[in-house]
Amino acid sequence: MKEKTMAYCRAGENCSLGLLRAASDVYGFPLSKELVDSCGAVCSGFGIGGICSALVAAIMILGILFAPEEAKKRRLFFLLAFREKFGAMDCPTLSAGKLDCTEFMGDIGALLEETIGKDDFCEKTI
Repeated sequence: MKEKTMAYCRAGENCSLGLLRAASDVYGFPLSKELVDSCGAVCSGFGIGGICSALVAAIMILGILFAPEEAKKRRLFFLLAFREKFGAMDCPTLSAGKLDCTEFMGDIGALLEETIGKDDFCEKTI
């Protein structure tokens, strides 16, 4: 996921679409035109310095790959791990001082892949 996400970002995809395309490649789910088009509005902190659009895409990917209750568990794990690893969830803080977010996007892809592959995270956190 890391390398594929970075490749899509280098090719000019925005953060949310780069992550969605990489996940589609790795996990084999189709991307509808509507889903691709929706990423045009979910970028650059929603245009107001809000939540990271890659974070939003990651949660959407969990919803695509897992049944609702399992997706919610993995969402919580991912959000907590994201905040712990990166220290924030908003685009301006996360992108501060970066010329571009390609490497950072790769790190998000890797964290998402770890979250998707985990089988025992609930038991270890109790």
